[in-house]
Amino acid sequence: MNVLTDTSFRTDRIIIILVSALLFIPFIGSVHLFDWDEINFAEASREMIMSGDYTHVQINYETFWEKPPFFFWLQVICMKLFGVNEFAARLPNALTGIATMLALYAMGRKLENRKFAWIWMLTYAGSVLPHFYFRTGIIDPVFNLFIFVSVWFVYRLAQLGPDQSKGRLKFAALAGFFAGMAVLTKGPVGLLVVLLTVGVYMIVARKFWALTIKEWFFFFLLVGTVSVAWFGYELVTNGPFFLQEFIIYQIRLFKTQDAGHGGPFYYHALVILFGCFPMSYFAFLGIKNNADDAEARKQMRLWSIIAFAVVLVLFSIVKTKIVHYSSFCYFPLSYLAATGVERVLNGSKSINRFLFIALLLTGIIIGLALTGFPLLVKHFEGRMFEITPLIKDPFAAKNFLAPVIWSGWESLAGLAYLIVFLTAIYYLKKEIVKGVVLIFFSTILFHETVLPLFLPKIETYIQGEVINFYESFTDRDAKPAYVEVYNFKSYAHLYYTNKAPITNPKAKKLHWLMEGNTDRDVYLVTKVGREETLEVHPNFKKVGGQYGYLFYKKIDNFGKKKKQLPTSDSLQASTY
Repeated sequence: MNVLTDTSFRTDRIIIILVSALLFIPFIGSVHLFDWDEINFAEASREMIMSGDYTHVQINYETFWEKPPFFFWLQVICMKLFGVNEFAARLPNALTGIATMLALYAMGRKLENRKFAWIWMLTYAGSVLPHFYFRTGIIDPVFNLFIFVSVWFVYRLAQLGPDQSKGRLKFAALAGFFAGMAVLTKGPVGLLVVLLTVGVYMIVARKFWALTIKEWFFFFLLVGTVSVAWFGYELVTNGPFFLQEFIIYQIRLFKTQDAGHGGPFYYHALVILFGCFPMSYFAFLGIKNNADDAEARKQMRLWSIIAFAVVLVLFSIVKTKIVHYSSFCYFPLSYLAATGVERVLNGSKSINRFLFIALLLTGIIIGLALTGFPLLVKHFEGRMFEITPLIKDPFAAKNFLAPVIWSGWESLAGLAYLIVFLTAIYYLKKEIVKGVVLIFFSTILFHETVLPLFLPKIETYIQGEVINFYESFTDRDAKPAYVEVYNFKSYAHLYYTNKAPITNPKAKKLHWLMEGNTDRDVYLVTKVGREETLEVHPNFKKVGGQYGYLFYKKIDNFGKKKKQLPTSDSLQASTY
């Protein structure tokens, strides 16, 4: 029966959309955006709306050459519908989560059957980081989906015989289209991942003409057509500046540690192993071929292993180490994990003692940590200064002194996770289907209970005080002040002060703000440990800051203090 007319297929899609919406959309606007990436991208989208320039990516109303605009366009649409807020900034990824579940279902059903499709979705949605990223405002979920769909269509092409040229050309064009969308979302690295995956496959499988010249032509034709839709327009209208700086930035990321984001070569391997729990553990059961595996399954496994290895090695070599750089690995890893889970369920593989112990220990550690942390901070409520000497970073130590209220009842969410997880472990030895489903369900429960309870409080520790300070500037009728950061990098002051386009070119220079005869009040924000210059600067006086951030106001040129804005007493981090 044609899958497009299959009633169960249509019914399943409706269920997937509804369940995915319930999993990924609730609570996404309940906590402030996190500096850097979330606020960085939301700010670029906000400035598109403020400036009315939807083709030119800007930060602080200056050219931002690090990213192409597609993801920002998605955020702009959501902001136009729901306002400039956290919900709108994160909604594109929540919708991408729904699209991802639909894609995995369609792929799984095409590869195997309906059962495998549901297993594949469960392994992805029931793992920590893959699920969590659909609740964020970063680019990678959209970017990774485009890359994986492109690789999927190359795989489909490779399964067709040379006599099916029409179908092969269609798949080549579709692969090129989605690779082009990846380029339009985050840059040429999207195309690079696809090409490296295909290149390594051709070498490993010894199919050096996996795609014919004609098929490569159609592939690159679509890549170019989609990419030129913006890159070409940018080149024609604004000259080569953006492209030059964009390429320089990509090279710098590869060769150097950007803004201190470094790490060892094995950084991403550890992130994937523990961050993708529990699917990363089950993936070990799906790596090798079984004797009875169909050729299509063997080929998909090979493509998945190659795609996973390409990205893992590529970003292990890249000097800049950021968690989500290797997040594309979640897709091929999820296929291997789904295969491993299916083998466990049908009895062709068993959970060996090593895997069982690894699952048990990891789940217990997570559960105890989630249960114990609220009780610990509740115990030290009002006495956090007793713990902070153990923290070497003075800024982080001050963060933990922020007045955040924990009731202690938050531990019940961690306890619920622990109970469900241990029940799953029990059933792994009794009723394997219940055990496996409950293991992945426990992670979903974690996202639906722990995150809404924990994240707002954790965010208050990290940045609550400074976000409240920035937001205080948006409610004033008086002439706007200049608010800038000093001696550290941030985008929060741009987004949360709702900064308007700069009309005074001098205001873009920190030296003028500090030393010049300014036309507005000037506030500088810095971190504990980085304030030495401001402490002795004759033009600035500290007006607030207790929990890691420090706020300074400029004194006018005659040595008289201007009317001061709210001090630290009214700018403390909010409590929950």
